[in-house]
Formats: sequence, C-alpha cells, structure tokens
Amino acid sequence: MNLLDRLSGLDRRVIFLTVALAVIVPLFLPLRLPIEVTAPVQQLYDVVDGLPEGSVVLISIDYDPSGSPELQPATISILRHCFRRNLRVMVLGLWAPGVPLGTRALEEVGAQEYAKVYGVDYVNFGYRPGGAVMLVNLGRDIHDVCRQDIYGTPVEDLPMMADVKRASDIGLVISMSMGVPGSDQWIWYYHARYRGNLATAQTAIGAPRYYQYLQTGQLVGLIGGMKGSAEYERLVEKPGLATVGMDSQSIAHLLIIGFVILGNVILWLEKRRKA
Repeated sequence: MNLLDRLSGLDRRVIFLTVALAVIVPLFLPLRLPIEVTAPVQQLYDVVDGLPEGSVVLISIDYDPSGSPELQPATISILRHCFRRNLRVMVLGLWAPGVPLGTRALEEVGAQEYAKVYGVDYVNFGYRPGGAVMLVNLGRDIHDVCRQDIYGTPVEDLPMMADVKRASDIGLVISMSMGVPGSDQWIWYYHARYRGNLATAQTAIGAPRYYQYLQTGQLVGLIGGMKGSAEYERLVEKPGLATVGMDSQSIAHLLIIGFVILGNVILWLEKRRKA
C-alpha cells in the first residue's frame, strides 16, 4: 500500500484526535501568537482612556454563560482599564443570567485586583427588567429606576450615586451583548434620546451588523467576539482567557484548512491515477 492509499483511507478518528489536541494543547502551553488591534477596538480603548478621572462608565451585562467565553474576557479587561484610570463603574444588566457574571468580574477586578471600595468606586444594580421602557426612564432618572443595588442597599446610601442621577452624568455606556434585549435597545431607546458615548461588545456572530452603527457615529467602539476581547487584553497589557483562546482557535483553523487542502490533493491524485 502506497502513501496515497494510506492517506485516502485514514481513520477519521485520527483527524478528530488531531483537532482536539490542536485545541487543548495551546490552553496549557500558550503560544502568544501576534494579535493585531483593529480600529473599532482601538477606538473604544481611546474613548475610555480619554475620559476625565472620576467619570462614570455604565457597563450593561447583556449576555448569559453561553456567551461568556467571548464576552467575559472583554468585561474583565474593560473593568481593568476603568479602575486603572480611576473611573467609577456602574454595572447593571438586561439579562438575569448575566448578573452572576458581572458580579464575579467586579469582585475579581475591582475588589481583589485594584482594592476599590464598593459604593464609592463601583456599584452593582444587577438585573433591571423592563427593556425599552426601563432604558427610557433610566436616562431621565437613574435613582427612580435603580432604587437599590443588588444587595438591597438604597441608592441614596451609595456615595458614588450622589452625583449620578441622569444620562448626562454618565461618560460612557458599554453594552456587552449577545442578543435581545441588548445593544439594539441601548441604541434605539437610550442613545437616540440622550446621546452620549455608547459602545458595544458582541459575540462573533453578532458583531458584523453593528459596524453600520459605528460608521454613523452611534457607537464609539466595537469589540467583536473572542478576537476583539484578545485585542483589548493586549491594549491593557494583561493577557487572559481570550488571548489563550485565540491560540487554540488559530491553530485549529489552520489545521482544518490543512486537512481540506490535503483532502482535495488526494482526490485530484486519485482521479489522475484512475485516468
């Protein structure tokens, strides 16, 4: 049996095992492949970097655990950037399953990494029901919509919120979104009425439809999928899960492309031999 016959009869389980190793090995032995920062991610970074110290950044956790591999690293990186620049952070979410994810990120970065004080440097209002109606009212009177935080503390007892009462008091809103309700609602019902800076982070499948809003200026930045999250990790100089994930994804994609090319070459050689 020659090499061509062996390759054409290769057990598919060998291919599956090879792809599995290509995904798993880089997770434990990071390759740190080069990551080029795209303009939409750089724009968001520049906006955050240009906010005056003490400005308020509202982060909306509009995703659930299925979207966390792509969006949680971006949330953590943005929080690092905000706390590094001494910006104040207000977190809420349009998705109830996103509350634990946002809370975990705040505790990991705000409390543990930067030793920020809850209620002074950041607050967590958890899940906010109501969709479009809630967003319209939020811009008019934050204290009316967010009457207490996730722990039951009245908004009046949170020092950070003393001067944060309406949309004009917020320097930047970032919707970390994977569906509806999410960034569409923030654009249509919040930004359309109150303007201000609005950005979004999307899963890879959802990101393409938001470039139109970036071009019209309705968004000031866009993070797309795990690749975008890895880019932001590079900008804050703190590689994390997205950077490691891109190693696995890149190697797996290259391997699959190689198998596709090899399969076509084998097919062409077999046809040529029969002819």
